[in-house]
Amino acid sequence: MNLTKAIEKIAEELGGSFTEYSQNNLILTVPIADGRFQGVTTYLSDRAGVHVIEFASRVCDADIPNLNFRHVLEVNQELVYSKVVIFEGFLQLAASVVVEHATEDILKDIVNEIGHTADNLERELTGSDVH
Repeated sequence: MNLTKAIEKIAEELGGSFTEYSQNNLILTVPIADGRFQGVTTYLSDRAGVHVIEFASRVCDADIPNLNFRHVLEVNQELVYSKVVIFEGFLQLAASVVVEHATEDILKDIVNEIGHTADNLERELTGSDVH
């Protein structure tokens, strides 16, 4: 599978946009309700010699006052493909899949879950559109 073409096709099917920063770094902008959009970054990387596709989307700064981590863990329980993580000081939605196991349908499901969940969680935790 050609990841760049697959991600570009997914962006088109979702009515979003696609940007290729490099061969290993692709950005999808996923349309959400009410004219909102959520960026989902896709990376190709190696983990212990295994080629993986990684997805991430920022939710908010991990140090915002009164962050309800219990709620975040409850959201984590409901997710199918992704998980809530703290990376580089930000609460993010993240997922990864082994390249050889990836299909376009799975990639599309991952992008949808990450984009919509990150936007919903951002709104719940911050009350605004930060990322």
